[in-house]
Amino acid sequence: MTALTIVAYNVLFGDAILICVPDNNGRKSVMRHVLIDVGNVLGGPESNAHVFRSVVDDLNRRLDGRPIDLYVMTHEHMDHVQGLLCAQQDGQELPQIDHAWLTASASKNYYEQFPEAKKQRALHLAAYDRVHRIALQRGLVGVAPVRAFLDNNNPRRTGDCVAFLRQVARKKTTYVHSGFKPVPGETHPFSQATFSIWAPEEDTSSYYGRMRPVMQKKRGTRLTAPEGVDQEAFAALVEFSRSGLGDEMLAIDRAANNTSIVFTIEWHGWRLLFCGDAELRSWRTMEKQGQLRPVHFIKVGHHASHNGTPGEDILEQILPLQRPDSRLRTALVSTCKDTYNGVPDDKTLDKLRHRVDKLVQTTETGVGEAVEITFE
Repeated sequence: MTALTIVAYNVLFGDAILICVPDNNGRKSVMRHVLIDVGNVLGGPESNAHVFRSVVDDLNRRLDGRPIDLYVMTHEHMDHVQGLLCAQQDGQELPQIDHAWLTASASKNYYEQFPEAKKQRALHLAAYDRVHRIALQRGLVGVAPVRAFLDNNNPRRTGDCVAFLRQVARKKTTYVHSGFKPVPGETHPFSQATFSIWAPEEDTSSYYGRMRPVMQKKRGTRLTAPEGVDQEAFAALVEFSRSGLGDEMLAIDRAANNTSIVFTIEWHGWRLLFCGDAELRSWRTMEKQGQLRPVHFIKVGHHASHNGTPGEDILEQILPLQRPDSRLRTALVSTCKDTYNGVPDDKTLDKLRHRVDKLVQTTETGVGEAVEITFE
């Protein structure tokens, strides 16, 4: 039997993961494939088309004419959704995709089904426009955290990408949530691998925090930049802090992260966990719903930021110190240094190293290339 292989591409700040799963088609052994996301943001001069060109070329090489059996879009952020559309617009031929799973809120009629979510979504779109307008007025668009937020949460560009992804599957597109039960032969073709959806709930309106008007905080005396720090850049950062934009930006960003599809693949005794960018509130909901199980592999959420990895009490349920079996455990971090402050978070990485045998980071390979993890 050949190994299951996880291929994680270095797309700078974003996710692109291919899972190669040995399976059967009747009596014939076949290799099936799951592709997760493909996107990045704020990657610098090598970002977007250049990176996606390398990834799609490698996907086509590995597939050798076979289709992607299942594509999973975890949530609606540009660092997860823009890659395939960008590659196609760049003139590349994409691999065919048979089945697609998108997070429930990506459905065209989702907000008609859930009026409270529609109301909260409208408030968030208005808040995004407000943040953008105030950032322009105050000359803050070039400040790194503001630029990162505006690029990653841009609702118009994200909407274009999601509309494209709704159409990529030639057999069936399904909008999944924690109540969804995957059916072999209907929503995926796998016979030796089983899937379980841990999150999100179908109605995600509770993840939208209350929006408050951005208020100008009281100005104090002019602060002087520390030695070695550019005064103009420092002044812009102080202005950003005083502007009150930060709380609104975090609330909007967090809402999308917490709609991430969190799912497991179980294959010949291995349990592999993929959690998009789910943040702490989503993890608490999974715990309350009794979804958590020990796993042998975790794709670390939110690029190993401090707010994407749950606390020790939840980690103990998915990566218990008292192991239920002797199989090795691995954590994968898809990240990019010096894009967001504190990402990857060193304390988060140390917390994970304490519970796994190996921690693999996409930064261990070149841009557009991939790290591989195998499970016999």
